[in-house]
Amino acid sequence: MLLNQTIRLFLDSIGRREEYEFYLNKFQSAHTACFALLVPDLESLDSGAEAFAFDLHFLLRLGLKPAVVLSGTDADAKWARLAHNPLFEKTTLPMVGTVNNRVPVFFQPLEQLIPTLGKRVHFIRPSGGFEVEYYYTQKENNIELTDAEQQLANKAATLLATRPSTHISVTSSRNLLEEIFTVKGAGTLFRKGSTILSPDFQTLEKSNLQKLLKESFKKTPKKGIFDAVTTIYQDKACRGAVLLEQHPEGTYLSKFAVGSEARGEGLAQELWMKVCEKHAAFFWRSRIGNPVNQWYDRQADGYHTTNDWMVFWRGVAPETLPGIITFCEKREPDFL
Repeated sequence: MLLNQTIRLFLDSIGRREEYEFYLNKFQSAHTACFALLVPDLESLDSGAEAFAFDLHFLLRLGLKPAVVLSGTDADAKWARLAHNPLFEKTTLPMVGTVNNRVPVFFQPLEQLIPTLGKRVHFIRPSGGFEVEYYYTQKENNIELTDAEQQLANKAATLLATRPSTHISVTSSRNLLEEIFTVKGAGTLFRKGSTILSPDFQTLEKSNLQKLLKESFKKTPKKGIFDAVTTIYQDKACRGAVLLEQHPEGTYLSKFAVGSEARGEGLAQELWMKVCEKHAAFFWRSRIGNPVNQWYDRQADGYHTTNDWMVFWRGVAPETLPGIITFCEKREPDFL
C-alpha cells in the first residue's frame, strides 16, 4: 500500500519503518472481516473517547478496519460515550450494510466474534498493560495482579483455551497504535507460553532451522554454519531458536533467531530465559547498529565495542574477557 508523506511521518513517530510495514502487510492480507477487535472499558472511554476515535479513523485511512466490542453490564453506558460520533455504527453479524469509512460496534460476547470477525483482540484501559510485557496463562508469572487485572487475565486465559490462535493484549488508548505496529508493543501480551525443546543437535533435521536463520537475519547462511554448534534451544514449531557453541574461551551464543511472525509474541524472552536457566556464563556478539543491541545491553553484565561488533557477556570471569573479545573480533561472519 502506498502511504502519503503525512501518514508515513506519523507512523515513523510510532516505530521503525520495517516493523510497521511488516504489520501493515500482515493485517491487510488477513482473511478476516476486521483486522482487530478493540474492547475498551468504561473508564477509558470516559477519559479518552476522542483520542480513541482519532486512532480508529487513522486505521481506516490505512485500509485497516477495526471493530469495537462493547460487552458487560455497562455496555449501554460505553455506547453512550461513542454514539454521538458518526464514525461508529451499531452492527450485528453478518456485517451487512456496514459503510467502509465507519467502525462497526458489536454488543455480542467476544467468543461469538472470534475467529469469524477477527483474530486479534486488544483490551483497552486507562492504565494500559500490566507491569510485565508478557503474561503467560499456563506458566508462572512473577507479578501480583489487582482483582480487576486478575479478571482480565482469566478472560484472556479462557479465550486462548477456546480460541488458541487469537492474539490478545491489553494497552491504553494513547498507546494503541504503538501496541499494534511495533514488535515491542506498548502493553501486555497474553500467551499460553511456548514449549522450549533442546533436541540432540547432531541428529536434528536442520532444513527448518536453515529457513529460520535466513528469515530472521535476511541473509543466506554460509555452508558449515552448524559445524561447531553443540546445543540448541527451540520452540516446537521452530519459530525461534538459540544456537550455542563450546570454545576454549567459554560458551558462545552463536545465533539468536526469531521468525517474523513470532516477533512481538514473547518467544524471544522465553528462549532467553531458558538459556540463562541452563547456562550461568556465556558471551555473544552483535553488529554495531543492530536495533536489538539496546535489549542485549539490558541482559548483559557488560560489553566491549570493536570496529564492527559489540561483544556482550554474562556471568563470565573478568580474566577471560581479553580472550572472548579477541575470539569475537577474529571470527568470520556466518552469512554470505
